Amino acid sequence: MIALHVNKGKTVAQCLADRTDYSQNAAKTNDSEFISSYECDPKTADEEFLLSPHSQPYYL
Repeated sequence: MIALHVNKGKTVAQCLADRTDYSQNAAKTNDSEFISSYECDPKTADEEFLLSPHSQPYYL
């Protein structure tokens, strides 16, 4: 797990991009051979997540 203070000052979009970039690292995925997805494009997954209703703040 990454400590919370590492993400301090970053937006949700920056944190998502950091995580997806890390998980798609070519050196760790045999040049992307081990990357797959379900109902999203791995290249745009962070943007798709930000557009989903589940990522929007709830207002009372």
